[in-house]
Amino acid sequence: MNIAITDDDGYTEGVEILLSAAEEIGNAYAVLPDRQRSAVSVALTLHKPLRLNNVKKRIYTLNGNPADCTLFAIHSKELPKPDVIFSGINWGDNSGMSPLISSGTIGACWKAAIYKVPAIAFSVYRPYHRLGWEKKENWGREELKAAVLRVWKILKPKLKGGDFYVVNFPDEKHLAKAKIIFPKRRQWIRTYATIERREDPHGNAYYWLSGKSRKPEKGTDYYELAVKKNIVVTKVSLGKLI
Repeated sequence: MNIAITDDDGYTEGVEILLSAAEEIGNAYAVLPDRQRSAVSVALTLHKPLRLNNVKKRIYTLNGNPADCTLFAIHSKELPKPDVIFSGINWGDNSGMSPLISSGTIGACWKAAIYKVPAIAFSVYRPYHRLGWEKKENWGREELKAAVLRVWKILKPKLKGGDFYVVNFPDEKHLAKAKIIFPKRRQWIRTYATIERREDPHGNAYYWLSGKSRKPEKGTDYYELAVKKNIVVTKVSLGKLI
């Protein structure tokens, strides 16, 4: 089985964890954006050349977006054509409705599903003060790897073209005892968008797009993740959208 890995954060510890897990499943490699590409959804690079760079064994970067990386793995013939796409591990969760249309991590899976390649997006919940793979105490490498392999055993027989799964892990200290849950619904608004107006030293206005977290609603993916500390899996089927 050929497994192509991508993400929207570039080359991170999360990618190395996912690659390590994937190598126990099959022939794995990573094609990653060459820089941070969060919240680019399914954006494609259509007006400039794509350039592939071999960073190290089995790890490549592309000067594009996560969806570009998915298409490159599937169509370029430069690398083994994937049987499945893994995207992540993203730092910060992708629970709720909004990430389905904004997340680059999930955007890579949308593109895979269009071409009937099964895909799984992996993310890990982090309180805001603990975001960032650069902080070593946040990695939880072995715990996350074991959790990926647990989820894979359950999802492998369910995978089919046109579908993808979104997996959100709780904070790594809860992973060993976490249940794998398939909630019936996503939280409608996970983060409420805000626009903050500021002024530069010359009196000119500029704006920051930000957001405020909402309370988890019982029965939702966000509640099971943030409150119950479970591993949360939701399914997206393209065939049900038309």
